[in-house]
Amino acid sequence: MRLLKVVLGGFGLIVAAPACGQPSSVAQQFEAANEAYDRGRYETAVEAYRAVLDAGHESVALYHNLGNAYLRLDRTGPAVWAYERGRRLRPGDPRLQHNLEYVRRRAELPRRGGAAGGLVALVAGWSPLLLFGIGVLAMCAGGLGAAVWGGPSWAGAWQGPAMRGLIGAGVLLAAVALGTSYVQTQERQAVVVDKGATLRSAPTDTAPTDTAPTDTAPADTTLRSGMLVTPEAERKAWTRVRIRGRTEGWIPSGALAEI
Repeated sequence: MRLLKVVLGGFGLIVAAPACGQPSSVAQQFEAANEAYDRGRYETAVEAYRAVLDAGHESVALYHNLGNAYLRLDRTGPAVWAYERGRRLRPGDPRLQHNLEYVRRRAELPRRGGAAGGLVALVAGWSPLLLFGIGVLAMCAGGLGAAVWGGPSWAGAWQGPAMRGLIGAGVLLAAVALGTSYVQTQERQAVVVDKGATLRSAPTDTAPTDTAPTDTAPADTTLRSGMLVTPEAERKAWTRVRIRGRTEGWIPSGALAEI
């Protein structure tokens, strides 16, 4: 009975989601932000784009335009963050790739892309919620079909290849959705958004800056805005990060924006 409630609850969430999204309002906000950008009011444009994000909506176009607005304001870190967020949705987008290369070249940042490898690259841009919703719909369709076409002997209808196929596909999609969500959360990357963040050997302002590299290369102690780092642990208002697979240290969490 509890499983039935979960399935019906998930089905209701998928059906109700489009109604709650208010796409017309979001489109109006997005157009207002674009208009502010075209008029050179970049701060206003950033605020409008961020308002759309805060409302729970995201798209490649939104992140692309937000990154452009940050770039116009000479805010390198937030611009890189916006472009990289867009690349998570569409890894092969040529506009985002071109803009990232431009901003990194201009700021003399390491030319390291944000595209992930392995399983993370395979599931990049996949929506776990959408996959789960389709899986729930498939399972519900299989169950409904068995009840309708099976008649009095509906229990035997579960043995039909069509019903078993629908239910099996639904279970598989739900499992893929869970696996996708797990894999995507394992690949954590963040962008330094503050200018001149200092990498310290301990999570305190008084800790020395001589961090220990993981190989013979010298340690990086000053992180420029726009650099990509890998968050590893958090302690109060500090985050331990790894840079290019070798240097580790602590920086204030507020200096980072996770992709």
